[in-house]
Order: sequence, then C-alpha cells, then structure tokens
Amino acid sequence: MKKSINISKGIFLKKFKRISDNFNQKLGQYIVDPNDDNIHDIRVSIRRLEAAYKILPKSARKQKKMKNHIKQAKEFFKMNAKIRDFDIICANMESRYPGRTLDLVQSLKDSRMGHIENANRLALKISRLPSLKIPKSSLKESKLEKKYLKVLDGIVLNIQKNTIIALRDEKKIDELHMLRKDFKKLRYSLEFASDKKTTFEMLKNLKNIQDMLGEIHDSDIIINYLKGIEQNSRYSDIISAEVVERNKKYNTFAIFFKKYPKAGNFGLKF
Repeated sequence: MKKSINISKGIFLKKFKRISDNFNQKLGQYIVDPNDDNIHDIRVSIRRLEAAYKILPKSARKQKKMKNHIKQAKEFFKMNAKIRDFDIICANMESRYPGRTLDLVQSLKDSRMGHIENANRLALKISRLPSLKIPKSSLKESKLEKKYLKVLDGIVLNIQKNTIIALRDEKKIDELHMLRKDFKKLRYSLEFASDKKTTFEMLKNLKNIQDMLGEIHDSDIIINYLKGIEQNSRYSDIISAEVVERNKKYNTFAIFFKKYPKAGNFGLKF
C-alpha cells in the first residue's frame, strides 16, 4: 500500500465514535422494524465497526468489553446474512417469475420470520451493552498507524491472490465471494485515512467493483438455492435463465477489472 495513506489518532477517534453511535442508532431501528432497508443499514454499520476494530492496536482490541461487543455484533451480522439471502431470492422470484414461485416464496417468508425472531433477541441483548468507547490516553498514534498499514497491506495481498484465481475461472464462487468481502474491507478501512483527497478516487472505484461483485454474489445465492431444492427440475428453466444472467454480470466485472491489471489506477500498489 502506498505510504501516502496514513491515519490520525484524533480523526480515527472521532470516526470511531460516529460509527459506534451509528451502530446503536441502526440497531434501534432494526429492533423496531427489521425490514430490507434496516437489515442493509445495520450490516453496513457492523462492517464499518469491524473495520475500525481491526485497525486498533492489540491492547485496545483485547479489552474484555470491546471483544464481547464485537463478537456479538459479528454473530448478529451472520444471522442477518441468512435473512438477506431470503429477501434476495424472494424479490427475484416475485419480480421475474411471480406465477410459478408462489409456494417457494411463501416458504422462504415463513423461514424468514423464525430467523428474525432469533436475530431480534440478539439485537435486544446487544442494545443493552454499554456503548463502545476508546479512552484517548490508551491509544498511541505510532501503534495505530503501524497496525493500520499492516491491515491495509494484508487486505491488498488477499485481493491480489483471489483476483488471479477469480479472473481465470468464473466458477470460482468462493474466491469471488472472498474478493467481494476484501474489497469491502479495503473500502471501509480506507475511510479512516486522514487525507480524503488521497482516497476519494480509490473509494469511488472500490464501490463500483463491490457493487458488481455483489450482483454476481446475489445470482450465486439464487442459483445455489434453486439447485438445492428437492425436485429442482421444476425450476430447471429458471436456473438456466439465472445462470445466463450471472455470466453476463461476471463478464461485465472481468472486462472492467482487466482494464487495471495491477490496480494502479485505483491508487493501490500491489
């Protein structure tokens, strides 16, 4: 990662407080109404919270209250990942194949209700935890900067490895999924950089890549679900149509990304 990427203790602490406050706010909104938008918002908030946590030096990360809070937030994230999958499949089936998938969609909505009940119980538990705080005196800027650059370099290395595999074979679903997660991690980590001018163009391009990979991932969720249904031959033509759509999305991503073989135009240095 380029050395011009740096972090300021003061800016980091302000952003951490903003992220923590946002997490509490989105958690409250989720508890009141766990709709699609609120699920999306709390997942983004948790990703930003986790990105901030990983940047913290070891002494801050190992604090018992901090560890417990992050652990439960990550568990809550996983629970909502399944709920989001249900929503993606239902939305796709209802918009593209409304007359043929009524039973399938209703079954998913019934399963969603059970998952929401479990997730809401955990949300209430997390909401009762003390707000996350980092004492200014416990954070040394030199250690923060060292950890920050180490985190960025690690994410970039993972992107480099998975990009080589994912661009060679569109069927490497796991690598594409990991690539998507790493681009998100990089984007949310770069949001802590002190100089916005340095990262502005990078963040914009990372968001574009993240969105393309997200669309591919949504297609994979739908295809895998339909293939896993007993007597899935009833949906063979739908599966075929989704595979065609998924391939189009992959080709769009591959063409876009191959324009930047070393990601140099993103401001990243592999």
